Amino acid sequence: MRRSGTCILWITSFERVVSTPRPKSLAIMFILGAFITGGAVGFATNRVVSPPRPDAFSDRAMVDELARELKLSPPQRIVVDSVWDWRRRESREIMKTVRPTLDAVRDSARVLMMNTLDDAQKQTFRALIERNQRTADSAARARGETK
Repeated sequence: MRRSGTCILWITSFERVVSTPRPKSLAIMFILGAFITGGAVGFATNRVVSPPRPDAFSDRAMVDELARELKLSPPQRIVVDSVWDWRRRESREIMKTVRPTLDAVRDSARVLMMNTLDDAQKQTFRALIERNQRTADSAARARGETK
């Protein structure tokens, strides 16, 4: 009899433990820990396995990466550099003629969006526009462009 009483006491205690939220919290913490660990391992693996990328704002870095990937000879590199410089000059000339139209479309879109926003949203939107402009200006300076 005593033995069965111990079993009943153990089952009752077990039921109390299972019904408390602690095991659920423990399970959630375990899952969260596994998720964070997996993310960290994936990020680290990506950094180790993936080759470094050239600076997105540097034309020279992009040409250097292209030359490395294609294993260009010195005479080929001279031609590729010349073609790249020509392309950049031509693109800038084209953008000089197109830029005012693009700016007008962008400004019109901003006005239309502003008309749908409340005062707080307008303030936030203006801050976003200013932040994006600073980023664009910084990128242009990194490329050697001046306004």
